[in-house]
Amino acid sequence: MGSSPERSPTASPRFRGRQILAVGLVGAGLGLGLALVLRRIAARTPAQISATAQFWLLVLLAGFGLVAGMAIEAVRQLQVASPEPEYHPRDAQRRQRRR
Repeated sequence: MGSSPERSPTASPRFRGRQILAVGLVGAGLGLGLALVLRRIAARTPAQISATAQFWLLVLLAGFGLVAGMAIEAVRQLQVASPEPEYHPRDAQRRQRRR
């Protein structure tokens, strides 16, 4: 079996692309759910919305959810990996409370 080299304690956490993609897909699902709710609401109003407009609303909201989820998770991972203390205010507060 292949063994991975030991990581030093000072090494930054790895950037996990699959986790970013998974969170992006969750965001896309939420965007799609929102689009379907809006579609139901629009169906119960006297407004006439074409099928093409409804389709692009679904695509647009799902795409925005995907991009938003991926961006949030990528920034979160970069923040965790950053060595600068400004990006870790919660950790500093926890350490002060323990003392």
